[in-house]
Amino acid sequence: MSVSGETPGDAAAGGGVPGWLPPAQPLGIRTLIALSILNHVAFAGVRVSLTLSALHLHAPTFQVGMLLSFFSLLPMLLAIPGGRWIDRIGARWPMIAGTATIVVGVVLPFLWLSMATLFTAAVLVGLGFLPFHLGIQKLISELGTPEDRRHNLSLMAIGFSVSAFLGPTSAGFLIDGLGHRFAFGVLTLLPLGALLWLRRLRERLPEGRVAPPETSQKMRIGDLLATPELRRLYIVVALISSAWDVHQFLVPLYGARIGLSASGIGLILGAFAIATMVVRMVIPLFLMDVSEWKAILVAMAIAGVVYAVYPAFTSLEALLALSFVLGLGLGVSQPMTLSIMARSAPASRLGEATGLRLMLVNGTQTVLPSAFGAVGGVIGIGGLFWGMALLLGAGLVGVGRAVRRTE
Repeated sequence: MSVSGETPGDAAAGGGVPGWLPPAQPLGIRTLIALSILNHVAFAGVRVSLTLSALHLHAPTFQVGMLLSFFSLLPMLLAIPGGRWIDRIGARWPMIAGTATIVVGVVLPFLWLSMATLFTAAVLVGLGFLPFHLGIQKLISELGTPEDRRHNLSLMAIGFSVSAFLGPTSAGFLIDGLGHRFAFGVLTLLPLGALLWLRRLRERLPEGRVAPPETSQKMRIGDLLATPELRRLYIVVALISSAWDVHQFLVPLYGARIGLSASGIGLILGAFAIATMVVRMVIPLFLMDVSEWKAILVAMAIAGVVYAVYPAFTSLEALLALSFVLGLGLGVSQPMTLSIMARSAPASRLGEATGLRLMLVNGTQTVLPSAFGAVGGVIGIGGLFWGMALLLGAGLVGVGRAVRRTE
């Protein structure tokens, strides 16, 4: 099994996508993961900084929810067209342009901290991360042989766990140590470094040309959903994404409500990320022969239990433990869902299939913060945790049926 991924046959292993012009020396898995960590640390750090900065500016809960919804609104609308775009032209310029957009978005609140710049930063960072993430995931999904795919996707997930830990924790400590404005200033250095690195390596990034259509009929999303396994997968993606993002949204609100510091809130979110990293390191060693659907079933069950008991605890130690357990449960889900998608989607439409997944993920990130922010003012934050537990419990029924069908 090739870990570095730097073999001449890597581009050919991607399913023979028409129109691709593979580079002579494709980037390896380590380089791709390092680039994703730089941008994702800024992405994850900005999400926490936006929430805490809005609370610092005395924004109401509903406005904080709207702020995070703006973070995901354009990615939700553009994910599928973005995936098709990368399928046609390659990953090079979308990744470079996306990273440049992230830089502009992160630096704005550093120059002038206000609700207007926070909303603008949310839009730009979310929009910029979309083409970068689509490009990275497509390159890693096509890297090496089909047997390497699950291993490479697990390594990518571990990389995202590292950045998901570093982003919130660094944001919390930067806010406590330097203030809200300078936290954004320091975070700007990460996508700026990724942008300079991408420009240096741009000749090794795939660049494509528009390929002739495979058929005279326009490709439709319904064609992807004609596969029963993909239909089940996208429903599960929506539920797991909801569980993931509600935690990122509720913890800063809950932590501020019970008097935790910004660094304490960052540590709670960091504990979640460490757990996802731990469980994803275990996947290649022990879970490669476990059914993806069984792993997803266990993940959702653990998440439902944690959400049900979360509001009963207020100490930092207890919340760190609950966040860690939740991360263990949900952390296994991403590489499993990506593995199912890469196996079930047509090779020539992998970018589009990834875009549909990201549309659902960003859809939950767009709708849930605003909805939960509005409802939270009526039923309280505790009720929001219990509502998420009920949604996960309902989803277990459908996943259980999927497990029985695949046995």
